[in-house]
Amino acid sequence: MGLEGLVLGVHLPAGWLWPALVIFGLVVCTALLVLLLVSGARFDDQSHTVPSTPGPCEPFCGARTVAPVYSN
Repeated sequence: MGLEGLVLGVHLPAGWLWPALVIFGLVVCTALLVLLLVSGARFDDQSHTVPSTPGPCEPFCGARTVAPVYSN
């Protein structure tokens, strides 16, 4: 029968397996490193507040607040 289609190496160039395994290993190691760095972060810790910058927040304002109108 036609079992040639089931063999993956027939359609790929010679020597592809080791570079593919090395690249896959690097991707997995990078993902584990990022996971390790992020897992130590305390995103729900409210003790640290981000300092606000002076001036208006435009164009990054999330909630629209009406500025008070001063009359002379």
